[in-house]
Amino acid sequence: MRKIILFLFLCLGVSVQKTLSQVRDTIVIHDTVYVEKPKKKPITVDSNNLIKMKAIGRYDRGILNYRFVPKGKWIGGLTFSYVNLDSDNSSMLYAILGDMDATFTMKSIHPFVGYALKDNVVVGAKFGYSHIVGDLGNIDLNLGDDLSFNIGNMRYTEDMYSFGVFNRSYVGLDENGIFGLFNETALTYKRGTSNFSDGEGDSMTHTETDVNEIHLGINPGVAVYITKNVCAEMSFGVAGFKYRWEKQRDDSGAVGKRNSSGANFKINLFNINIGITFCM
Repeated sequence: MRKIILFLFLCLGVSVQKTLSQVRDTIVIHDTVYVEKPKKKPITVDSNNLIKMKAIGRYDRGILNYRFVPKGKWIGGLTFSYVNLDSDNSSMLYAILGDMDATFTMKSIHPFVGYALKDNVVVGAKFGYSHIVGDLGNIDLNLGDDLSFNIGNMRYTEDMYSFGVFNRSYVGLDENGIFGLFNETALTYKRGTSNFSDGEGDSMTHTETDVNEIHLGINPGVAVYITKNVCAEMSFGVAGFKYRWEKQRDDSGAVGKRNSSGANFKINLFNINIGITFCM
């Protein structure tokens, strides 16, 4: 019996050894193909299109400024603005003021020309004309049981001509020089006349005013080249300082004078300009 059991163990060992030998000689083929990981290429920027920015204080912000308007280039263009307010489109005011009939329109156009003293820095001159018309046909004010009144039949017009000098600093946003931001600082002298009339028929009165104004304004904006030499832009006023002096005359011959000054540190919705600039 012992001999039989020993014989069986010997046979089993030989069988296992043969099986392991067959496994070692077997070639296993995988269906996965290993591809070498691509190496990252360093990002290269054409240094000829970069403008070195000075550090602010002790810190370098790492801001890249690409060339947007090359040194020695002339630019010229035209910006315009149009604002129209009508009481028919301001239903919210009816709940506050009651019956209201009023319109306000402002149009302005500003041609300009400039020269790039260095890359992305332009100085130039700007001309302008603006026309304002405000009509108040009727307005009912009801502030309580004991305080209500009616005003109307008023008209205000103003025509102003302007001349100014400006400085523009551009910041190119991409190395292709397509998108950019700019900040314009302009010193402008304005001169014109305004007319105010009140009433109707024989009871109408007129007041004419000669206006002079000096204005220092800051106008940031965005610019996009739509072709190689044509750029579309939009700017808006965010801050300004002005000094204004006026001389008034009415129908009776009375003359009055007034001087005023002020500063503005907010976005001026009446000073949003859209225009086209040519770079040559």
